[in-house]
Amino acid sequence: MELLNLLLAALLLLLLRKLVWCFQWLWCYYHGRETPAPISLFPRRTGETFEGHIRRDKEETAPRHTKSE
Repeated sequence: MELLNLLLAALLLLLLRKLVWCFQWLWCYYHGRETPAPISLFPRRTGETFEGHIRRDKEETAPRHTKSE
């Protein structure tokens, strides 16, 4: 039971960290300032994976130019 309480407390802290980031992002957006970089739920992960997906999606949906005579 104590292990479960510890895991739930850790999850709560991670969710609070994400919530604080969300409020900071909204505040910056509302005031016209540069928004902070996205954070993941877990601290050691970066947004590189997400950025890679966005980059790949833009490349796939970009119109291809062909020569027309």
